[in-house]
Amino acid sequence: LLVGAPQALALPGQGANRTGGLFACPLTPELSDCWRVPIDEGADPQRESKENQWLGVSVKSQGPGGKIVTCAHRYEVRHRVRQPLETRDVIGRCFVLSQDLSVRDELDGGEWKFCEGRPQGHERFGTCQQGLAAAFSPDRRYVLLGAPGTYNWKGTLRVEQLNQSSLDLLRLDAGPFEAGGEKDQDPSLIPVPANSYFGFSVDSGAGLTRQQQLSFVTGAPRANHTGAVVILRRDSANRLVAEAVLAGHQLTSAFGHAVAVLDLNSDGWMDLAVGAPHFFERQEEIGGAVYIYINPGGLWDSATPLRLNGSRGSMFGAALSSAGDLNHDGFEDLAVGAPFDGVGKVFIYHGSALGIVTSPAQV
Repeated sequence: LLVGAPQALALPGQGANRTGGLFACPLTPELSDCWRVPIDEGADPQRESKENQWLGVSVKSQGPGGKIVTCAHRYEVRHRVRQPLETRDVIGRCFVLSQDLSVRDELDGGEWKFCEGRPQGHERFGTCQQGLAAAFSPDRRYVLLGAPGTYNWKGTLRVEQLNQSSLDLLRLDAGPFEAGGEKDQDPSLIPVPANSYFGFSVDSGAGLTRQQQLSFVTGAPRANHTGAVVILRRDSANRLVAEAVLAGHQLTSAFGHAVAVLDLNSDGWMDLAVGAPHFFERQEEIGGAVYIYINPGGLWDSATPLRLNGSRGSMFGAALSSAGDLNHDGFEDLAVGAPFDGVGKVFIYHGSALGIVTSPAQV
């Protein structure tokens, strides 16, 4: 079990008090056999700051034999250190590791910093915050990196190829791909306004808009004050182009805070779960919601969501994930996090031929 601890104390040599970290915990009855993965050791105070960088804010694994990614979205690059005009750019960074949690090849390590070296300032890439959300594509070819602070907090999503053999690099779909364009860097191409936090949550799947075509999904929980979720595809100009935009349903509900792509009814089309943890209805004592969109054959304009509700103040829907087929009935299941429901709870909902079973099977 891999656990991100973004408030963990710094390691010796990091020049900070709190940096965050990644921990590995064997699945045993022991309570104290977790160990800290030795990454991100040391620091260069003349060019970077790791204080409160929140390493471990996102952690994803490709599964057995695959890669791991973990990020520190508040990692800072320093300029003109100890001079009157010193500046710091909160670009964020991510670490990719091999299955044994070590650096094994040229893809591994902490140099996943696509905002480094780009034009700075809050209206460009100076508050990029890359890695607040990260994920792998189901075909294991790509890593997805959300950067919600880019372009005056409009945000962006970057998709980079993991398999970088000479043959892979000759492919037309090698990438990297980026909302706004990897080369254009044009925020007008991103279909949400400033301060939307596009890239706050990320996922992907084949069969969202067309059978067998890989699409990417990202949440923008502050878009138009209600939140939005955008489904994107790759184009030949290394851009991620919007195919569908799903709008939030209530002001300040943070619709898009979390997203999960899964096939709940096993019809070959990927369905979508969207968390809105700040949704509330005072009279009904509802606090947090998850919207379930059963895919209407790729025609998202006709999709009507079903809403699952949490208890008051629970932030139900703050985290979402496909749980696989837990009960072996042939349908994917959904895990929903509610961090402030008592001491925190995870709800398991089963899929079915009709979509999702609305009563949780486990809590």
